[in-house]
Amino acid sequence: SFAILDRHGTASEVGVVLAAQSIPLVALLLAGGGAADRWGRRWLVPTGLAVAATSAASLIANMPLLAAALAVTTLSLGYDMTQPLLAGIVTSLDSKRGGQAMGLNVFMLFTGFGVGSFLFGAVLRWGFAAALGAFCAIQIVAALAAFALFRAETASRLERHAPLTQAPGLSTP
Repeated sequence: SFAILDRHGTASEVGVVLAAQSIPLVALLLAGGGAADRWGRRWLVPTGLAVAATSAASLIANMPLLAAALAVTTLSLGYDMTQPLLAGIVTSLDSKRGGQAMGLNVFMLFTGFGVGSFLFGAVLRWGFAAALGAFCAIQIVAALAAFALFRAETASRLERHAPLTQAPGLSTP
């Protein structure tokens, strides 16, 4: 958002970009859940991280507002492809303590926001290109690590969990 304000100069243009950030979450929330149920984290988490890296890299260029809004939208899509799936890992750690698991998830999420913002701000003194480049590099490393960490998650492991339509008490047509 600050990059848009710095390059284009109006608060209303920042508003357009901020509104664009919520489009992936609203439009693709159910589709994302279905994709996670079908393919698991093996492909979605690394892809989400790579989408975020690509989006951040594209924001380095000085682009028109509509292109910047599209880049921010895909950056948000990358986040939306990863965070809910990573939260699912935390909540599955101990089924008896779901509240504590979500508390840990939220604590780590906001700690990450704070530390990430601090580090981004520290690099920002060298300009938006440097800060976005650093973010992009971190996202690429995270995507490569996610490919390695989630490679064992396959469809056969997902088949142990019955789809919602086959859950007890629900009938199938």
